[in-house]
Amino acid sequence: MVFIVWDEMYATGVASLDEQHKHLISLLNRMIEAIAQKKGKEELSYVIEEMGNYATTHFQAEETLMEKAGYSELEEHRLFHDAFIAKVDDFRLKYDACDEGLTAEVTIFLTNWLNEHLSIVNQEYIPFLKKAGKI
Repeated sequence: MVFIVWDEMYATGVASLDEQHKHLISLLNRMIEAIAQKKGKEELSYVIEEMGNYATTHFQAEETLMEKAGYSELEEHRLFHDAFIAKVDDFRLKYDACDEGLTAEVTIFLTNWLNEHLSIVNQEYIPFLKKAGKI
């Protein structure tokens, strides 16, 4: 079941980045469905690992494009990415410690990332990519 659907407000115009963003949305949907079925804890390990994989692949691709486009706020944007990576590391530690509230925490974090980072923060670099001919 799909709870969160892709919306053009998340789009960057770069197909590979948008596909990666869609994967993140699918992870959130997977968590929401698992919680609804009372299987959140069972999905948690997979989702946390996929968040780590996403961070490694996606952030490198996104930052490379921003660098090539001469995006002046790249260092500030990297701080968001670093915070995401640190949060995933924190989730891994909490998972290993069997933190009871982790399922909800991961779901809330992904929801907030989607609503704040994808739809607001990422939209700031799109004009730079367009001007540099990267879109």
